[in-house]
Amino acid sequence: MFVFKWLFNFIKFIVREISSMIIKFAFLILLGVIAFNYFSNNKKTTITKKSYLKVDLSKTYTETLIQNPLSFNSKGINFYQLLKSISLSKDDSNVEGILLFFDNNTLSKSQINELGEVLNEFKVSNKPIYSYGALMDNNSLLLSSYSTETLMPPSASTSVNISGYSKDIPYFKNLTEKLGIDVNVIHVGDFKTYGENYTRNEMSEENRSDLKRVLNKGYSYFVEDISKNLSIEKGSIDDAILNGELMGESSEALSKYNLITSLKYWENFKKEKNIDNIMDIESYATTLKSVSADNKIAIIYADGEINYTASRNPTASTITPDRFISALEKASEDNSIKGIVIRVNSPGGSALASDIIYNSIKNIEKPVYISIGSVAASGGYYISTAAKKIFADKNSITGSIGVVSLIPNFKALSDKVGINMNEINLGKFADLYSLTSPMTDERKEKIYSANFKVYHEFLNRVASGRGMTIEDVEKIAQGKIWLGKEALDNGLIDSLGSLNTTVTTLATDLEIADNFSVIEIAYEEDLKSIFEASLLPIQKILSLKNLTNTKNLKSFVENEEIFFKPILYLSF
Repeated sequence: MFVFKWLFNFIKFIVREISSMIIKFAFLILLGVIAFNYFSNNKKTTITKKSYLKVDLSKTYTETLIQNPLSFNSKGINFYQLLKSISLSKDDSNVEGILLFFDNNTLSKSQINELGEVLNEFKVSNKPIYSYGALMDNNSLLLSSYSTETLMPPSASTSVNISGYSKDIPYFKNLTEKLGIDVNVIHVGDFKTYGENYTRNEMSEENRSDLKRVLNKGYSYFVEDISKNLSIEKGSIDDAILNGELMGESSEALSKYNLITSLKYWENFKKEKNIDNIMDIESYATTLKSVSADNKIAIIYADGEINYTASRNPTASTITPDRFISALEKASEDNSIKGIVIRVNSPGGSALASDIIYNSIKNIEKPVYISIGSVAASGGYYISTAAKKIFADKNSITGSIGVVSLIPNFKALSDKVGINMNEINLGKFADLYSLTSPMTDERKEKIYSANFKVYHEFLNRVASGRGMTIEDVEKIAQGKIWLGKEALDNGLIDSLGSLNTTVTTLATDLEIADNFSVIEIAYEEDLKSIFEASLLPIQKILSLKNLTNTKNLKSFVENEEIFFKPILYLSF
């Protein structure tokens, strides 16, 4: 007995020491990363004369500004800083021009339009903008159309794929039936079709008509922009695209239709144009001096899904009431900040979180304008209606005023695999969200009733914020999505415009346009939250005490969400 006890304590000691060593080693890595970032950020960068600024659009220019002490990309910039850097460079005598590399472009059409607006302003300085790449798709063509010159290698192996549109949506009803999973989708709004691919074998007419309308209009805008930017007849571009003459082709096809300027290799072009000094736009941004005026306009980001509680990943792009309201309070309490622009990029999420955020915006005494980026749908549009004015790009997706709940049932699956679920319940609807209890008509009606209340609240928020009647809102609601131009026509937004346009309009309305600066409110992630999210679960797993204590193990499983819980999205 003594031997077993000694062996147990010995193993316990070994596991504890290994756990401790891993944590200490990880902590040393953290310190190293922090030191690396500190010295990288404090290293001065200078720009030489006749420099070209390189913008590599395969990089991700996020919308949100997050101050993360563990980020290796210490010189990374977000989308607004990209726009700002290019805008300021037009008056910099050291900047000779801009080089856009469009391969694997990560920008959306609405972002490209915003970047294009800044590029057009840059061209007024008579400095060139050269675009280069070997892979051309619709977005890259739209981006390159804002350039002074666009070139591609004269190689048959270059890739050109310019099309009308093609959208594949998988439908899983046959699969879920075979697996024994029954997904109950309860929605309010005939066009609120999220989740229908779990309950149908093919697209509903409502979903098809809504998507087709939006895709058709988006394609029409694309052709119009290319035609305008390159001074080419719209009909010839349209015919070439729809006839498939620009699909599965090489750069020569683009040259044939004058959609690019020349066929040249990059190294040859560099020598021809005497391009010697090239600086990344990220490095250039660090050379710019920050200007601070007495009057400021703050930009706050609402980027990602809207959740009531924070993500397990502290650096994930999510919007939570605590996180957002904290940033909003910073802007509200700073007397030098005269107005606030909220940049919204969100497909929606939690109804409760959206309403709390809506209320926080509504209660701000300072004027708040909304700039919609690529999307502000469902909850993303809900929070937008609290602002004084809403701006969007013509390609921005908005609307989707509706509510949907998804509740899976695994009864058939559990029977197949030999699991017999036993329940003990007290009270009607106590097992409403059970994974195995049948979804009766009465239960569905109960959930629909809850969803309808949320939907009605949504309609009221829109009606109040947009100065419309409930009846008028209902006509454009029902879960329908709208592009920016459509949203302007039906009253969902006030004006078409970029983030820069939103900021300058707010400054003009505040009568501070002649003397103001812009400040971005960053989301700060402290080491403690990052450390806990990424390292402490390892310590929990390796701790013999936790693993041998039933209570601790149960707590760990539940807190880390390893324990499977019912999925209920009573949200937008």
